[in-house]
Amino acid sequence: MKKLSISLCCCLLVCVFLVINFAGCNSPEEKKAAHYSKGLEYQAEGNDKAAIIEFRNAIQIDPDFADARHQLGLAYMKTGEAANAFRQLRQAADLDPKNTDALVKTAEMYLQAGRPKESRQMLERIFETNSRLSDAWALLAQIELTEKNLPAAEDAILKALAENPKESRYYLIQARILTALKRMDEAGQVLEKALEIGPEPFVFKELATFHIRRGEMKRAENTLQSMCQNNPDSELAHTLLGNFYRSTGEMKKAENAYQIAIEKAQNPADARANLADFYFETARTEQSETLVKQVLDKHPDHPAADLVRAKILIRENKNRDALQVTDRLLQDYPRWGEAHYLKAAANLNMGETNLSFNAVDQALKFSPNNPEARALMAYHLLLKKEYPAAIKQAGKALQIAPDDMRASMLLGKALLASGETERALEHFEKIKHQAPDNIEVLFHLARARLAGGETEQALENLEAILALQPDFSPALAMLADIHINQNHPELAVDRVKQQVEKTPQSPENKILLAKLVDRFENASEKALELLDQARQMDPENPGIYAAAAEILARTGKTQQAIDTYTEATRKNPEFAPGHMALGALQEQAGDLNGAKTAYKKALALKPGFAPAANNLAWLLANQSDPDLGEALRLAMTAKDSLPEDPFIADTLGWVYYKRKAYDLAIPQFSLAVEKRPDMVIIRYHLALALHAAGRQEEAVEELETCLAAGRAFPEYRQAEKLLEQIKSQEGKETAAIPESRRPAPE
Repeated sequence: MKKLSISLCCCLLVCVFLVINFAGCNSPEEKKAAHYSKGLEYQAEGNDKAAIIEFRNAIQIDPDFADARHQLGLAYMKTGEAANAFRQLRQAADLDPKNTDALVKTAEMYLQAGRPKESRQMLERIFETNSRLSDAWALLAQIELTEKNLPAAEDAILKALAENPKESRYYLIQARILTALKRMDEAGQVLEKALEIGPEPFVFKELATFHIRRGEMKRAENTLQSMCQNNPDSELAHTLLGNFYRSTGEMKKAENAYQIAIEKAQNPADARANLADFYFETARTEQSETLVKQVLDKHPDHPAADLVRAKILIRENKNRDALQVTDRLLQDYPRWGEAHYLKAAANLNMGETNLSFNAVDQALKFSPNNPEARALMAYHLLLKKEYPAAIKQAGKALQIAPDDMRASMLLGKALLASGETERALEHFEKIKHQAPDNIEVLFHLARARLAGGETEQALENLEAILALQPDFSPALAMLADIHINQNHPELAVDRVKQQVEKTPQSPENKILLAKLVDRFENASEKALELLDQARQMDPENPGIYAAAAEILARTGKTQQAIDTYTEATRKNPEFAPGHMALGALQEQAGDLNGAKTAYKKALALKPGFAPAANNLAWLLANQSDPDLGEALRLAMTAKDSLPEDPFIADTLGWVYYKRKAYDLAIPQFSLAVEKRPDMVIIRYHLALALHAAGRQEEAVEELETCLAAGRAFPEYRQAEKLLEQIKSQEGKETAAIPESRRPAPE
């Protein structure tokens, strides 16, 4: 009984304590006040998540509690939940029109969202009761600057400064306005004054940026170094200095600054994520992965680390995993331009050109000065054959980043594709001086010279490429084509034989030689031997199987080969390439059901086996009752494995064409043509898609190129008929779909 009595006493004491403490908090008014007060305490301690819970509890009791909504909005701003912050601040402003802070912050968020009209309306509400609020005048100045009303912007910022001349942030706005008015010296003086008032990192950053725009790099560096001296313990200051050195190519100095930022940071997660990004961009992927893991282990939802993780996944060709990361980031940060850009890159790698185009369009909406996004948009426009727009986007990318090689190459390609051969030649010559040993530059310079009739110079460029990179088969193929077009096929064969001897481990060079010896030496056995060697080196190359099957069919040896592979797969049923080869032979022999079965077996053994997925997609798309949904899935599977392969791009384009998605088909056919300009059948497919999309002038151009190849082109008569239809304006419907043919080396 003694223990029970003690327990009972304890319970009674607890009950008394609870009654005493909460007896005075029974009314809703007292409860909401208690939650609000506790929220303010948490906010003062920096515990914003706990503060959010308390403020929400107060609002549940009284939805019209304006002060609680105001503080809840501020807490959401600190936790990065912009949409929730906006919603609460706007409601606080509606509930309490005298709450100028809520009104100003709502107006700011409207402006950040690209809605200056609504922002201006909020400011008008403020000015009705308080015409001297400096923050309101400063925001009005930004609205006027956004809308290019420069005199009005200057007038507004002067009113803000008259009310509060000690606010350094206002001088930064004034400097931007003066810069827009081309009054550069005054802008510089204003920034120096801002620095005198508040030597904070963001002011130094603005002044350094001003110097960079004027090309005053040494002054910019000195400004940023002064920033670090004035703010020695600021993580941001050292990070900004690191960013500067990174932009100027001084990577050792950049790394040192980033390391200091980590040392100075109270919470080094952000600084580590920034250094991880630096390591990624400087091709130190292992170090980047290590830092990303360190950050995400402690902070699983860290956005900057997740962004770097997405970059790493894309580089590893794990595009679906990267999309999961970017989609999650964009749910929380829908206006993050770089996340949209990475989503665009991942989608492009997977062959989702339409999704990629939409994502990069969003990236440019939120990050218009991202040169990588500009270059990617130029690439899309080039694939769409919208050459003037591609030239414009590539040019803008180069304005932002003059040394961006990708943008520079895209500009040259677009100039060449648009028929501006002289400009393209001049452009590639200029790049060659900057990068004399760049293989891609030399290759497209050769293309430009060939288009301009400078054949000998083109041959010199191609030979220079092969001296630098002996296994670069596109250069060898172009060189061979030049000799063939000059009626010297023997020179083409001899030259390719020489290169194969130099590069015995190059499957592409062997495939090219196989094509030539079969065509010009009538040496089918030698060609098949070369293709078998290539297949052993690169069993996932779709072109090998199609080429071998075509030679066997022409020489009447298809059944013999089928029997051989049937026996081989019986003895070794787990050998996916064996089933693949058998399927290609059965398809050539007309046994389409047998081919489908073989391809399915190959895919069952190796689900991502690109050649089998590609060929099965083609068969399903061309059967009498096409299964275009499954064909698209398989084509996308193949594209995911080999995003740059021209045969796979052609198959995916064909599936889109059969689905009447012509705007999606054209970029895939264009990519395939760029990779294999010698494949006439692919050009014919591109012509069909252009015709179906109503782009008749471009369709005519492609058809004329096809017909110039001669009657050896199997669809010659169909192409000729379509060209006649377009020119006579008699063809009102899309041209009849040709027989089911897969591109194969000629």
